[in-house]
Amino acid sequence: MASLADFFVALGNPLMQRALITAVIIGIIGSVIGVFVLLKGMIFLGEAIAHSAFAGAALGILLGIDPLITILIFGVTSAVGIGYVNEKKVMKDDVIIGVVFTFFMALAILFIGLMPSYSTDIFSILFGNILFISIENFIILICLSVVILVIVFGLKKEFYLITFNSEMAKIAGIPVKFLNYLFLILIAVTIDISLKAIGAILVFAMIVTPAAAAYQWTFKINKMFLLSIIFGVFSALFGLLFSFLWDLPSGSTIVSLTTLIFAVSFILSPKRRKTGIIPEECGFCSQTIAGKTYCLDENCTHLDIPHKHDDEGLIIYKTDLKPKKEKTIHKHTLKGEDS
Repeated sequence: MASLADFFVALGNPLMQRALITAVIIGIIGSVIGVFVLLKGMIFLGEAIAHSAFAGAALGILLGIDPLITILIFGVTSAVGIGYVNEKKVMKDDVIIGVVFTFFMALAILFIGLMPSYSTDIFSILFGNILFISIENFIILICLSVVILVIVFGLKKEFYLITFNSEMAKIAGIPVKFLNYLFLILIAVTIDISLKAIGAILVFAMIVTPAAAAYQWTFKINKMFLLSIIFGVFSALFGLLFSFLWDLPSGSTIVSLTTLIFAVSFILSPKRRKTGIIPEECGFCSQTIAGKTYCLDENCTHLDIPHKHDDEGLIIYKTDLKPKKEKTIHKHTLKGEDS
């Protein structure tokens, strides 16, 4: 077992420095993308993309080329393909995701079986090894991460509106179809560039879990972004530290820590109270009788949108989002579901 002093000494090694920076970057971009993945309810889609990326990695190793090239090709292609099939409503979303999920896993096993000898690179990509990030992949990680963050925060309002009311987004002139495909590509790229560090089996946990933990504490999207990033970076840094101290696999240690953060958040979450509300986030709600009334104050806003709410979720009037002729009411939860 290493000591904390050994860890700080090891930070003088370029490999450990790259690993530390990589952990922070993955913690940030995974957490940011994860917020919208959670709100859009795209959890299983991300898993399918992760397994398609693993198939791409296996093919790259089989062909003797940089796996990152084939990882990006497979990941983006599967994301766009699934998005196209879902858009055309050819079949139910979960059916096509299940088919893609199993197909790419089978393809990965096929590529591995065709290899003349066992490759340690496969083990690294499957389970992750943040200490063996090459300089080239490290530079690509930084560049693509900057692009992802710029796009997400630059189009945050558009993504948010599409998430909760795509029809209104179309009326407002937002290119909904293009942005949906763009977001799928962003998910794929985020998974692809994180694959070697975290591993194909665990990579999507770094996207979903910090956001899910943040969701336990707040209804407000800006706070959700902030908390998700804090949880993601914290788990990445301390997961790397614990993996060094106790000689544990880095990817599984990081994911285990972020899962622990989620478990604590779930247990202590104000949303677990009977009201399902965080009173501090709405002045009027804090004065209502817990669990027995709606918030009826017209000045009450959820993510800057007027709302009412009960134990199950939020009630948002379409008249607050659409032209006056729309009189129907939709009920939304933070997952963006209508009922």
